[in-house]
Amino acid sequence: MEENATNNQIQYPCTWHYRIIGLDKQTLHLAALENINKEFIHTPGKESSGGKYHSINIAIEVENQEERDLIFQALQKDSRVKFVL
Repeated sequence: MEENATNNQIQYPCTWHYRIIGLDKQTLHLAALENINKEFIHTPGKESSGGKYHSINIAIEVENQEERDLIFQALQKDSRVKFVL
């Protein structure tokens, strides 16, 4: 059965979730504060088994795909953030 393409479209505005990974949670939170110019909710994420990497989860309302992509790119460019998911 073929899936209808409209079922896969994102309806904006919506809450979007990012997970950012780096060396410590405080630094990640600062990176998020400095790169996201609107309110967001952050929660602690997991840490790697060796304790080297940590993550925080970010939930934010985005108005459109352009805003969603700009936030992703800003977080990705920050040297304190190793990965953005």
